[in-house]
Amino acid sequence: MANPPLWQSLRVRLLAMMVVMILGVAIIGIWLENRADMAALQRQAQDEAALVASLVHAGMDDTRDLSAEFAALAKQPLLSRLLIVEQGRVVESSGPFNGQLLADLNSKVWLPAVALDKEPHSYASDSQSLFVFPFADDGRYLLLWFDTQPSADTQFANRIRLLGLALVVVIVAGIAFYVVSQRLLNDPLNILVAVLQRRIKGERQARVPALGTHELGQLGHWLNQTMDSEDAALEALRLSNLEGEDQKARFLRIFKVMPDLVTVTVLDDGTLVDVNENWVKATGWPKQEAIGKTATQLGLWLDPADREKLLGQIRDNLLHAARIQFQSRWGDKIEAEASGCVFEEQGKRYLLLSLRDISDRLRKERDLHLLAQVVEVSLDGVMITDASQSILAVNSAFTAITGFSADDVVGHTPRVLSSGYQERQFYQRMWQQIHIQGMWQGEIWNKRKSGEIYPQWLSIRSVKDDDGQVLHYVAVFSDITDRKAAEARIAFLAYHDPLTGLPNRTWLVDKCENAISQARQQQHMLALVYLDLDRFKSVNDSLGHDIGDALLNEVVKRIKPLCMADELLSRQGGDEFLILLPNIENCRRVEMLVERILAVMSEPFSVGGHRLWVSTSIGVSVFPEDGDNAAQLLRKADTALYHAKDSGRSTFSFFARDMDKNLTERLQMEAALKEAIGTEQLQLYYQPQVLISTGQVVGVEALMRWQSPELGSVSPGRFIPLAEETGLIMPLGAWCLEEACRQLAQWRQLGFNGLMAVNISVRQILRADFFDLLEEVLAQSAIPADRLELELTESLMMDNVEASLEVVQRLKGLDVSLAIDDFGTGYSSLSYLKRFAVDCLKIDQSFIRGLREDNQQARSLIRAIVQMAHNLELNVVAEGVETPEQLAILTAEEVDVAQGYYLGKPMPASEVEVILRSQGVTLRVNEKG
Repeated sequence: MANPPLWQSLRVRLLAMMVVMILGVAIIGIWLENRADMAALQRQAQDEAALVASLVHAGMDDTRDLSAEFAALAKQPLLSRLLIVEQGRVVESSGPFNGQLLADLNSKVWLPAVALDKEPHSYASDSQSLFVFPFADDGRYLLLWFDTQPSADTQFANRIRLLGLALVVVIVAGIAFYVVSQRLLNDPLNILVAVLQRRIKGERQARVPALGTHELGQLGHWLNQTMDSEDAALEALRLSNLEGEDQKARFLRIFKVMPDLVTVTVLDDGTLVDVNENWVKATGWPKQEAIGKTATQLGLWLDPADREKLLGQIRDNLLHAARIQFQSRWGDKIEAEASGCVFEEQGKRYLLLSLRDISDRLRKERDLHLLAQVVEVSLDGVMITDASQSILAVNSAFTAITGFSADDVVGHTPRVLSSGYQERQFYQRMWQQIHIQGMWQGEIWNKRKSGEIYPQWLSIRSVKDDDGQVLHYVAVFSDITDRKAAEARIAFLAYHDPLTGLPNRTWLVDKCENAISQARQQQHMLALVYLDLDRFKSVNDSLGHDIGDALLNEVVKRIKPLCMADELLSRQGGDEFLILLPNIENCRRVEMLVERILAVMSEPFSVGGHRLWVSTSIGVSVFPEDGDNAAQLLRKADTALYHAKDSGRSTFSFFARDMDKNLTERLQMEAALKEAIGTEQLQLYYQPQVLISTGQVVGVEALMRWQSPELGSVSPGRFIPLAEETGLIMPLGAWCLEEACRQLAQWRQLGFNGLMAVNISVRQILRADFFDLLEEVLAQSAIPADRLELELTESLMMDNVEASLEVVQRLKGLDVSLAIDDFGTGYSSLSYLKRFAVDCLKIDQSFIRGLREDNQQARSLIRAIVQMAHNLELNVVAEGVETPEQLAILTAEEVDVAQGYYLGKPMPASEVEVILRSQGVTLRVNEKG
């Protein structure tokens, strides 16, 4: 290629452009600098004019004429005009203005609107300065004009100076640009051209040396990469040509030792003329035995008509890939593709057949088809790419998971699935492992067609040929969104309660330990509040766990807003909650919190159409007084909680040291009670119930007594509440019911037909298996169901009205008698009493205790209860009768049955039998009243 003209050279163009730019900048600089110089000269002239004017003014003598010395100053070159004005008229001037009015000079000289007063003034324009000086006080003024515009010679000289300076700058900048461009542009370009010329001449090793990090350096780097790629491509082409030549030679060798079964037969009758060794091996017929016979004679055709069908497929003396079946000498079936040609030799036509055994291929095709079906119905997504990662095929699960159909992705790379979630280094490590180990598996985030980012478990394997070259990549993946969600849920549940979403005990203990450490360092207090819902188990047992769970969430909704931001509410489990107050100055904050909790818990809950009353008992422990770790604070708060429950529930207690002793005694009593159940430590005592009108015993109430070897005689008031709380009331109540019914059965044999009253806990009757137990006990004891009276506490029945109504209906279905115990201590209404359909009301002994002749209020209450009960056709039993006066009043008020120490204390069964016998064993009482 000829060199371009000099003016078309890139370097010349750049240099010219740079010179023009520098020259333009220099001209602009000259203009700006000239303006600055002229302005400076003008200011200098103005300053000189001001000085001369002041000197002239100072040189005036008393006669108001200029002295000869200052008259000479007035002739200075800067002073262009001088006037003396009196009464607005020129009286003396350096020009032809004498006698003219000052106002008429505007058109002849530059005259601004001057102020003629007692003060000197100065005025300036672009080319002149005017100074006005007053004489003494006679009204005369001196006006001096000065030319401040630089002369033309001065301006010209300044421009010549600046132009010379600009020329020097242009020459220096041009030389600098030439040197820099020569180093940064011309030299690298010359190197690039030289390397390319060497490459053109065939010097394949020529490479561009490092030229730096500028654009030409990058161009050289890219040129090297291009030459490397070109060399690599040429080398690959050379290797490919060598491989093609090797394949050609290999194909020639294969042809000579072709594994196909080759035969030459007479076309007309099929007589075998020649066969190769592979035919002999496949059919089992030696060559010498086969030659001269037909395939039919050798029994090779499964059907003799198959040969005629094969001949019918010959077109233009050629046969191509015809599918045939034949068998070996031993009966093995062989499937083959037949190719060949008809040729003529010495006037006779022959058929050359090449039979390729395709039995293995067909079997593999069937296996591949089966495998393809398996892949297609697989729940895991499958993607197959070629060695360049171009997608070849996907299965249905791929579409179901990603949203991309086969048409969307075939021909593209898997980058269409990339979410951008992983960094580039992630993929580099992944493909590095695939290239080294042939496989990779792990978790990756990809993108669906909808744009949704989701996690998947991905396995990639490379499929290689016998030479180890990668043919395909197979990716199998599954959507693990649900698994990740489950893992997150498991992680959440490890530290949270699944029902309420509150932190669980594990989290609270961890937070408590951290808070204790911080409180110890900062020397402040913290508190742990332990809450337990009262009578919650009755709600669960009666209304079901769904209602119980909903109630727990309602409780959380009430308590959580009461906690401050740094206070942690957690669920301990069941109906127990914990609150950690990590930073308190004193216990007043705790008291305020628990009082507010008790207040909100006193309001009824509306859950699932049920109106429920659930209170809470609260125990509090404080750091550092009650412990220095979370375990101690939890135990102390639990102890305080039990103390609150023992104090009547719906209250709170701070831990005190004496509570540890009470807790120890409580645990000891619980362990002893577990051992006592089913032993002779527990006995039933029976208190007679006397019909007031006759004085006869018409019933007994079974009361438990416990004589412990370790604890001595334990009051029912102590161990019955403990049994309620710990769940021991279930086996204890079952034993009591069985024993009472067994005893009643014995007394009935003596002729006693009265009632056996047994106290039943609501927790017992709300259990699903209670009715099975009751039916079994009634069947075993063979007593009439109406002779068994179950006593239910009024307050407990009213706590769970709907559930209690359902239970009462089932009990009445068994014909069991029912009594409301401790009547008057709850809040029963007449409508509920009628719906409960009970048989008897037992007036609580607290009403009887204050019953005297002089206590009309107590008597009026008894009268009201009796009248109400009788109107509802209910019997009335008065408990706690201890004096004859009380019995007399109850008789007067028509109470039906009385019970108390005055009539008979609780006693063993043997003493009851004495009383019954004293009434006569033939006594029969058909009705309680």
